[in-house]
Amino acid sequence: MVMRVLTDAENQAIKEELQTLKSNIEKVANILANKKTPYFTSINAEKLLETFVKVKDYLLNPKAKNRLALIERLPLLYLQINKLKIGAPNE
Repeated sequence: MVMRVLTDAENQAIKEELQTLKSNIEKVANILANKKTPYFTSINAEKLLETFVKVKDYLLNPKAKNRLALIERLPLLYLQINKLKIGAPNE
């Protein structure tokens, strides 16, 4: 099986997405850390955080396939943070 070598632009896109992902992980972690966050919001935040960590691990794996396709869909996950913020006061 032949692996496709990523271009510099594709590697840069992955690096930038990892930075964005790190920032969004911190946002969700802050929602979880807030003691005023409702129970069901915290459950959803925990699930989203687990998903972000799995995605991060996947993107860090150089042997993983379709990393660029995954990057294209991440903004849909990022929109879920806004839904969490609606349920969490003072965020």
